[in-house]
Amino acid sequence: MIITIPRVNAVATIFVSFVFSGCGLSESVSPLLASEPEENSITERVPRTLRLYFKSLPDVDQSNVSLIGPSGAYTLRGLHTMGEDDLMVEIYKPMLVDGEYRVEWEAQFTDGRAGASGEYNFSIRVSP
Repeated sequence: MIITIPRVNAVATIFVSFVFSGCGLSESVSPLLASEPEENSITERVPRTLRLYFKSLPDVDQSNVSLIGPSGAYTLRGLHTMGEDDLMVEIYKPMLVDGEYRVEWEAQFTDGRAGASGEYNFSIRVSP
């Protein structure tokens, strides 16, 4: 196989562009590290709170968490942090039924990290 100078230049240009663009991966990687209930889990008890763990400390005043389930949107109250790079919120009157749930979140961070948003799902199966 013969490698020509134009081919080497093209590969070098793509590589240099990738390196100088910050690898192009950091913006698409979620800052959400873990959650309670866990993403894609099936829980056999009704959760009373939602807790989301991030790569850095969220700014509570500029962040939001919502819960949607079989009965629609649920009321959440008391969004706060426990100081462990997390957001925690109480599910007000947790009358959750068996089914699929979606947590939607938006977070701004205190360390200057770009804000982010996302969602994850979990299921409740309490009935036998």
